[in-house]
Amino acid sequence: MACASTSIIKTEESSLPTLHNAEKVLAINEWRLLGRLSVRNMRQSWFTTLEWNHRKGIDDLTLSTSLGGVVAKILYSKQGILLTDEEGVLQHVSEEELASLLGYSAPLKHMKYWVRGVLSPEFQGPSSREYLDDTVLFEQGGWNVQLERFQTYGEVVLPARVTLIKEDLKIKLVVDKWWMEK
Repeated sequence: MACASTSIIKTEESSLPTLHNAEKVLAINEWRLLGRLSVRNMRQSWFTTLEWNHRKGIDDLTLSTSLGGVVAKILYSKQGILLTDEEGVLQHVSEEELASLLGYSAPLKHMKYWVRGVLSPEFQGPSSREYLDDTVLFEQGGWNVQLERFQTYGEVVLPARVTLIKEDLKIKLVVDKWWMEK
């Protein structure tokens, strides 16, 4: 992002997030991350780089090869999902169609919370968090979420590694860089 109001913010590794951290994280309306994404099920595994831009209720994800070739672009909002494939073809797809095209079902509407280390407000009812050494574990919507390698970025503590497991599907995101609205 070449915008003057954003900057790379990264400081030393930190302890686990405090209770007030979720409020601070949710107060940030615009953020961006660069990372590496791996997806594995019983039959196949995929590895891609991920650029994720979140702004004003819109999540813009670009999945690329290690050489920079774009595999897919996903624009997700309350209005729906737009998918641009590797050939540049843009199409409006449902969550089921996206799962069929990707080969797995990604919990997009919840991941924007989980990657930042907070519970998704989309789920009603209590959700308990377990703390094991430097790891936070919780379950929402049948997904086991594991957050690790916490670091301080500005005034918030965010995970640098997020693992999601549901049945035979394992999605792992390693965040290399965060940018946040100042």
